Amino acid sequence: MIHPDRVLTTWLFVTSIDPVQIKAAADAKPDCVIVDMEDFTPPHLREQGRQTLGETLSLIKKAGAVPCVRINPTGTPDHADDLAAALGAGAEIISLPKTASATELYDLIGAIGRQGGAGDSPPLVLPCIETAEGLVNTYAILKDMSHLIGCLVASEDMTTSLGAPRDPAGTAIRYARERFLLECRAAGIEPVDCPYTWADREGLVAETAYARALGYHAKSAARADQIAVIRDILEPDAAEVDHAERVVAAFEAAERDGIDRVEVDGQLVERPSYLNAKALLARSDQG
Repeated sequence: MIHPDRVLTTWLFVTSIDPVQIKAAADAKPDCVIVDMEDFTPPHLREQGRQTLGETLSLIKKAGAVPCVRINPTGTPDHADDLAAALGAGAEIISLPKTASATELYDLIGAIGRQGGAGDSPPLVLPCIETAEGLVNTYAILKDMSHLIGCLVASEDMTTSLGAPRDPAGTAIRYARERFLLECRAAGIEPVDCPYTWADREGLVAETAYARALGYHAKSAARADQIAVIRDILEPDAAEVDHAERVVAAFEAAERDGIDRVEVDGQLVERPSYLNAKALLARSDQG
C-alpha cells in the first residue's frame, strides 16, 4: 500500500470503459493512474466500468502504477456503487470530485471503514477541488484531516465555476492554482496541479514549468503522452541533486563549526535553504 508521505509526481486520468486507453495509460508509467468513474465515464456506461474495475486495477498494478479510482461526487446516484466497486477491486486511493466541505471527506472516510476498507492498509483519499466554493474552503477541508495522500485542483470545472473562458495559457485559473498551493501547504497536504487539457507540448512545458516555480511537486494529466514531459520537469535532475548534496554538506559542516550560514555557488545558504535542499534529496530518493 502506498505510504501517505510519498509524493507521487505524475497522476494520469483515464476512462473506466476503454481497454485500449487503459493500457496506454498504464504503459505511460505514471506514478498513479486515476480511473475516472465521473467525467471520463458516461453515465450509461458506469455499471460496465464498475464490473471490469478489478481487471482494470490489476493491469495498472502490474505496470507499476498506483491504482486510484475517482468515484462520483457525494450525494449523486452513482456515488455509493462506485465506492463499493472501488473497494472491492482493490483501489489504493479513492478520489472524491467536487469536494467542497470537510464533512464530505469525513463521510467518505467513514464509509470506507464501514465497508471493510479499514484494515491495516485502508485506501488513502485524494479530494479534488473543482469549484470556487471548494477553493475558498480548501484549508478548512484539509486541516487535520487523516487518510489523505494529497489534494488535486481541477482545470475545466474550476474555469466553469469561475465563469471565465478557458484558454491554453490558463489565465482564468492562474490565481486558483496559486491560492490552492498555498492553502494545501498551510494544511500540510501535498498539492497536485491541474491537468493541461490541450494537445500542445509547448503549452504543457510552460504550464508545468510555472507549476514547478510555484512549488508544485506533482501534476495531473488527461493524456498519456504528457507524462514523460511532466516527469522531466518536476522530478529533480542530476544537477539539482548534486547542488542539493553540496548545500547540505556545506551547511552541516558550517554548523559543526558554529556558523549559521555558508555560501554555495554564490547562494547564501541559511537553514531554510538547507531544509529545502534536504526535502529535494528526499524526493529524489523515494522512487
